[in-house]
Amino acid sequence: MNKLKWISNILACLMIVLAALGAVCGAAVTIAMDEEFYGRMSRFAVQDTLDLGDLVNVTQPLTEYTGLTLDEHYAFAGEMVAFMRGETDAQPDILNEKEQQHMLDVRSLVRLAQTLSKGFMTVAAGLAVVIAWTSALGKRRGMPWGVLVGALLVAGSAVGVYALLNAKGFGALFVGFHELLFTNDLWLMNPETDILIRLMPQLLFERAGMELVRLALQSFMITWALLMAVYFIVGSMIGRQITRGK
Repeated sequence: MNKLKWISNILACLMIVLAALGAVCGAAVTIAMDEEFYGRMSRFAVQDTLDLGDLVNVTQPLTEYTGLTLDEHYAFAGEMVAFMRGETDAQPDILNEKEQQHMLDVRSLVRLAQTLSKGFMTVAAGLAVVIAWTSALGKRRGMPWGVLVGALLVAGSAVGVYALLNAKGFGALFVGFHELLFTNDLWLMNPETDILIRLMPQLLFERAGMELVRLALQSFMITWALLMAVYFIVGSMIGRQITRGK
C-alpha cells in the first residue's frame, strides 16, 4: 500500500503541472484569437510607444505612423482574428510576403498550443481519476501531498521566470522566445518596410504577457478546483464499492 501512496503522489504532482501547462497554453490561444489584441490593445500600445498620451488628438499621428486609419486598423484586427481562427486562409492585404509567411508560422504555433492545452487538460483529468482509484485502494483520505508539491513546482517556475525577467528585461526574453520557437528569421522586421511591427510593438506583447498571466492563473485555479472535485467524488465512490465488496 505504501507503493500505491507514492504512485498517487507522483501522479498528483504531474496532474497539477499538466494543468498549469494547459492553462498557460490555453491563455496564449485566447489572446492570439482575441480581436482586441490586434485592435484596441495594439492601438494603445502604439500610442504609448510613440509617447502620444499628452496630445488631445492622437488619431492623426497614429495614422501617419501606422499608415492605417482607426477604421482600417480595426478592420485589420478582424481579418487577423479570422485568419488565426482558421476561418479563412486569406491574410490582410497590407501585409507583405515576409509578414504573411511569419503569420503562417504563428498560426501553426497557436494551433499547436491549442492541441497541447486540450491534451494537457485531458490527461490531468484522467490522472485525477487514477489518483482517486490508487488512493482509495490505499485507504487514503484527504488530498495527496503530491498536489502541494506540484503547486510548489508551478509557483517556483513562475518565480524563476519573474526573476529572469527582472534580470534580463522583457526585450531579451522576447528575443529568446522567438529564437526558441521559430526556425527562421522572418520575425526580425523593419518598421520602415514592415507594417506588422509598427502595429504590434514590444509594449503590446508586454501587456499581453500580463494578460496571459491573469488568464492562465484564472484557468488554473478553476481547473484545480474541478480536478479536486473529481478526485474526492470518484475516490468516495470507489471507496464505497471497496467497502461493499468486503
